[in-house]
Amino acid sequence: MGWHLPTLIWESGQLVTSYFVTVPLVIVTMDGALPGVLYRESWSAARYAHKMRILFVIAIGIVVFGACSPQGGAPTPTTTSIVDTSLDSTTTPREIATTSRAPTPTTTSTTTTTSTTLPPLIIAFAGDTSFTHGSETRDPLGDITGWLSDPDLMFVNLETVIAEPDVGVEVDNTFTFKSPPVSVDLLNAAGIDAVQIGNNHILDWGPDGVVRTVELLDEGGIAHAGAGVDIEAAYAPAFIEVKGWRIGFVSFSRIPCHFAASGKNTRPQVAWACDPFIRDTIQAVKDASQGTDFVIVMVHWGIERNNCPEPYQRELARVWAQFGADLIIGGHPHVLQGVEQVEGSWLVNSTGNFAFPSARGPSSYSAIYEFTVTQTDVTLKVKPVRIVAGRPKPADESDSARILADLDQWSFGYDFDADGAAVASDEPSVCDG
Repeated sequence: MGWHLPTLIWESGQLVTSYFVTVPLVIVTMDGALPGVLYRESWSAARYAHKMRILFVIAIGIVVFGACSPQGGAPTPTTTSIVDTSLDSTTTPREIATTSRAPTPTTTSTTTTTSTTLPPLIIAFAGDTSFTHGSETRDPLGDITGWLSDPDLMFVNLETVIAEPDVGVEVDNTFTFKSPPVSVDLLNAAGIDAVQIGNNHILDWGPDGVVRTVELLDEGGIAHAGAGVDIEAAYAPAFIEVKGWRIGFVSFSRIPCHFAASGKNTRPQVAWACDPFIRDTIQAVKDASQGTDFVIVMVHWGIERNNCPEPYQRELARVWAQFGADLIIGGHPHVLQGVEQVEGSWLVNSTGNFAFPSARGPSSYSAIYEFTVTQTDVTLKVKPVRIVAGRPKPADESDSARILADLDQWSFGYDFDADGAAVASDEPSVCDG
């Protein structure tokens, strides 16, 4: 059911092709922005039909006008085409517009192998991590270091600026986070290899805070993605080599999109995933896919304290999976959300909190998501975690059962057995409604 409307592809101001899709669809504006997905349930049936008739007439007029436009003397089309991201599973990814990226990023390398058959790789993820309120003095990761150092690669969301007290100017937000430089030593000592810095707190101390965080992470040998000295550096992938695998890693933030209103300028920036920047995220995923064996996307999105994902989270994940992402790992809600597979790639909608001083109540129940990656398959095991006074530790039997049962409810197409392994399930998710 639904209206079938033309999707129009423009290059250099000229219509180059059109095809029909079924709504809900992405409406592509003439300047190339992607304002989002229109949902029929937000309109009454009469209003929906009325709007669809208007859109249909407008779209047909554009098609006719484009077809009748003279072609002589037209400039050669450039690579500024618009990608239809209507999220139909049959969509074939096409070339997209993007700004040029930064020079080839630095590669972090560990042990490698010359074999053409790559060994299994264990990659794990945990949630929001910061070392504020003096938590850096209380061995914040000491109770869980074994779980962090076991995987071949360990990622967290770094929910803080790392800098000296006199660096930067604090922004006027309800919550701002700055952790001391010793935080890098804590990350290294615990076995954390890479961090997401594309989030809503990396700008808490302005551009200087971003620059200093990047400097300290680089000095400590911790890979990072999602923010940088300019917009190109923010979107540039990090490349990590381990056990013969070459991993591409990017991260983005949709929180807060009003910070992104300044657009692309030369100051330190975040890799935004807000609607006007969707094409840039796709290009970043494509860049991360070049010459790599596996691609990871970490993203800040969703609504705080909500255990169910917003519809756009699953839609964006599908787009990134179509363009090469193998894992999409979300955060920001400060609570866990479920898992699923989109386009054959794993999606964790939210990893919740991790080493986070303010974690209380529901936000103190967390997990480490451990993926075993081979050249033919990716499997998931969850290790339940409980946060006490800002310190994550392996959950006891009772808390583990609660966490796994909750993830069963919130996940799409998967449950978790008593050992935390994800198994396919036909049970509906409470988030389906």
